[in-house]
Amino acid sequence: MSRIAWQSALGSAVLGLVVTTVAVYGQGGALPSTRNGEWPAYTADIRGSRYSPLDQINASNFKKLEVAWRFKTDNLGTRPEYKLEGTPLMVKGVIYTTAGTRRSVVALDAKTGELMWAYSLREGTRAAIAPRQLSGRGVSYWTDGRGDERVVYVTTGYRLVALNAKNGRPIASFGKDGIVDLKTGMVTGSGRQIDLETGEAGLHSTPTIVKDVVLVGSSFKEGMTVKTHNNTKGLVRAFDVRSGKLLWTFNTIPKPGEFGNDTWQNDSWKNNGNTGVWAQITVDE
Repeated sequence: MSRIAWQSALGSAVLGLVVTTVAVYGQGGALPSTRNGEWPAYTADIRGSRYSPLDQINASNFKKLEVAWRFKTDNLGTRPEYKLEGTPLMVKGVIYTTAGTRRSVVALDAKTGELMWAYSLREGTRAAIAPRQLSGRGVSYWTDGRGDERVVYVTTGYRLVALNAKNGRPIASFGKDGIVDLKTGMVTGSGRQIDLETGEAGLHSTPTIVKDVVLVGSSFKEGMTVKTHNNTKGLVRAFDVRSGKLLWTFNTIPKPGEFGNDTWQNDSWKNNGNTGVWAQITVDE
């Protein structure tokens, strides 16, 4: 397998890849790791190290790199995207990433750039009014090491989707036909469920997968665009990577009986919201 380095070109929505010399993968069945020449997580690993030990590309030869192929994402959505911010993953010679204004998921041959499969979920108004748009930060990868390989991501309309990494098909046993509706359980006030179509909630960052647990945060409109403080309340939730079952929920605004609720005087926890966890979650195992 070629040792590779790839980049997401900001402003052009083009995935590019440069290739150096040939190396060998790790032992068959080994879990993906930067030690094997792969990039299996948005931040390289769940610790967020953003580090690869590969050393064939360095300051002395970087200027000699040449573009091997490009993959344009213009047609993956209703219009071309000019703000590609994701970090592609590379596992077993396949690049996985989100792309386009519809936040499609694509799998590309790392050597040639050939499209191996693509997945797109049309979410209509729910996506059109979502607080976090475009292709987002990318996908997450999980395997049991015995042949079950999955790509997991959050759609523009705030759904958690699990796909078969080999063919892009939704995992039927995960959630409902491969999808968990992340707006379910999101509330305003003292516990009123938000509208599943128009309720404000979304996410740019990728899920963080720790062993068999998927961690997902939440986010809302940015900066001064927030219309009210009494908005959807932020959550961090954990789901079983195989079934999509909800395992636990952390409320960023604590409810009665939870640590810190007493600091929200005069029951102000009820009529406050937003307080999301939108950045990439990292983990100390």
